[in-house]
Amino acid sequence: MTTSAPKTKEQANIELVRDFIEAFWNQQKLDCMETVLTADYIDHAYQPQTVNGLKQMAIVLNTAFPDQHSTINEIIAQGDKVMVRMTMRGTHLGEFRGTAPTGNRIEANIYREYVIRDGQIAEHWALFDTAALLRQIGAQLSFDNACKIRKASDRSLFGEDTFVF
Repeated sequence: MTTSAPKTKEQANIELVRDFIEAFWNQQKLDCMETVLTADYIDHAYQPQTVNGLKQMAIVLNTAFPDQHSTINEIIAQGDKVMVRMTMRGTHLGEFRGTAPTGNRIEANIYREYVIRDGQIAEHWALFDTAALLRQIGAQLSFDNACKIRKASDRSLFGEDTFVF
């Protein structure tokens, strides 16, 4: 008789995040948020920083890239945190950030961090390679909406020019 070892906290958290990515992002089942996210969910990646911000971003991406699919390349957990490195692929079939549909295939890297509390996702951060995606759809990259270094108006404590983002 073989008995399987009980799941660790990390294994359960990885399974939760993997299932959420599959349902929410890949199958576009936005209603899964009701059971997967905590009532006080905070999204550090989207505005507003709430469930609504996450939902609005999903709608934007699902409209612009209706066949989008995110492949998990690596997923690791430590305690209540789960880190995911993934690749989103799709076809540009709807407007995205002012760029009309091109029909171009896209591929962009995404890093996500989740905090799990009581078996639900409580917080989320994301780093999305938006510049690569915009280049692939022929969008004009603008320095006005990118981080840029500018000279600060005052001197540092050491009497040198300081630079800020």
